[in-house]
Amino acid sequence: MTTEKRQNPQRFSPVVGEVYENAGGGRFICRSSNGNHGRMQNIASGWDCVAHGIVRYEDGTIEWDYSTGGQFLPKPEEFRQRQRSMLNAMLCCMI
Repeated sequence: MTTEKRQNPQRFSPVVGEVYENAGGGRFICRSSNGNHGRMQNIASGWDCVAHGIVRYEDGTIEWDYSTGGQFLPKPEEFRQRQRSMLNAMLCCMI
């Protein structure tokens, strides 16, 4: 990683639903946000954690100081598909 990519880190609050590129690799969607902490989920693997001390660099990439509560959850698209299936099942029962 070049030093240019990691210049001027600024604490920041991620926006729920937005996707961010991690400076160390991977793309993460923000599930919840509270100050410069947020629940982040890796789009490719489904790894979900609470990221503490999130910073954003000039190039838009992010990193965090440490994470807690890590676990694998359904990947974001798999989660949406399950929600749609459950909704369809509920609608069928109502008809």
